[in-house]
Amino acid sequence: MFPVLGWILIAVVIIFLLIFTSVSRCLSPVSFLQLKFWKIYLEQEQQILKSQATEHATELAKENIKCFFECAHPKESNTPSIKDWQQISSLYTFNPKEQYYSMLHKYVNRKEKSHSIRSNEGDAVIPVLGFVDTPGMNITAGL
Repeated sequence: MFPVLGWILIAVVIIFLLIFTSVSRCLSPVSFLQLKFWKIYLEQEQQILKSQATEHATELAKENIKCFFECAHPKESNTPSIKDWQQISSLYTFNPKEQYYSMLHKYVNRKEKSHSIRSNEGDAVIPVLGFVDTPGMNITAGL
């Protein structure tokens, strides 16, 4: 009797998740092909960010070690500020009026207009776009 109830509970949960996923995708303001493009864009952005961050960190580390052993002052380095890192790390909100594919994309484009990427009127958190805030989509651990 109890194993049957367990299987029924598992089946109910699976059916509920299937219905929830289907309804959220049907109500999404983004088409399937645009969503596919969005995921590809994010994967590429994350790979390039990791590559550039690794390159920049390596150059900075080499400069600091060189200065340590030579008792010299380091060259000025163009590393983003803590505020910049916090802005690109905040929760993504979707706005149909201004289409950005990530917080980095939003930061770069809004920085030209103003120095804030805070939520604007019309910004909303859309469940189907939850992958935008996922820290590593098929990227090896390390960043």
